[in-house]
Amino acid sequence: MLFYILAVVVVGGIAFFQGRGQQLAQEQDQITQFLQEQFELGIQDLDAGQYELARQRFEAIARYDPSFPGIQEILIEIYVVLNVPTITPTFEPTPTPDPSPPEELFADAQTALAEGDWTTVINKLLSLRSKDPTYRSVEADGMMYIALRNRGMDLIAQGLMEEGLYDLSLAERFGPLDREAGYRRTLAEQYLFANSYFGLNWERAADLFESLCAQGATIDSCYKFGEAAWYFGDQLMTASDPCAAMEQYDRSLSSWEWDVRFPIATDAANLCATALAPPPVSPTPSETPTPDGTPSEEPTPATPTPSATPSPTPSATPTPSS
Repeated sequence: MLFYILAVVVVGGIAFFQGRGQQLAQEQDQITQFLQEQFELGIQDLDAGQYELARQRFEAIARYDPSFPGIQEILIEIYVVLNVPTITPTFEPTPTPDPSPPEELFADAQTALAEGDWTTVINKLLSLRSKDPTYRSVEADGMMYIALRNRGMDLIAQGLMEEGLYDLSLAERFGPLDREAGYRRTLAEQYLFANSYFGLNWERAADLFESLCAQGATIDSCYKFGEAAWYFGDQLMTASDPCAAMEQYDRSLSSWEWDVRFPIATDAANLCATALAPPPVSPTPSETPTPDGTPSEEPTPATPTPSATPSPTPSATPTPSS
């Protein structure tokens, strides 16, 4: 019986670790796929001349994986085009291993966790794991989950979507995300999707960011909605559709304060009102009343025609009387 129980435990443990290994491999594949998608979107940004947007994408990729193929060369080219003073990209250095003993590292991580210093918690626990991976491992994993989860949420709130999503994906290695973190992750993914249209398709970007603005996804969601709607309105004005442009200007002004843009919106409204104004009524011909009270049109005078000249008849010659 004891042997049977031991066998069950061993088999269950092997299955658990095999399953965990497969899950980690799947998560790593998802991260790799996500980075590749962002890289391809960055190339599209470059082709469209959106260098600042491309820079944000490539810098985020490089922070995750500085050895990503071609990332350093592309960043240097972007920095040259944007005239960035320092064209050598700088990334967050890998923390130096802490020589402190495991007990001290664990205590430092606990202190940092209480203070909300998530990065310090992560660094201390990484040093602890490299020194003694078995030291209070269950508690350390729980602390790592909290730190990665909360730092990811903070990064997303700051608009650093890729970095925040990466931290949340790491947190999932230690446990499932709670509902709030899952909701924020969804918003971050939607933000990145909407941002891929920003500057390329103003109509689509406006519709996507409008939803994010209503949900309070990030502090700049409403700003980007207003920008996208405004530039879409400009396109409609260029296409001689002032009424549709006025609607987009109204959407933009309702989401953000644009005092300097009010005159343009007013011009669009005036042009729309002019386009919708009814055409002027042409005058109708006057009518002349008839004796029985029924109006009739003025009679047209007849043109006189020349009459025939009567030819003279010879007078009768009187006959003499006898």
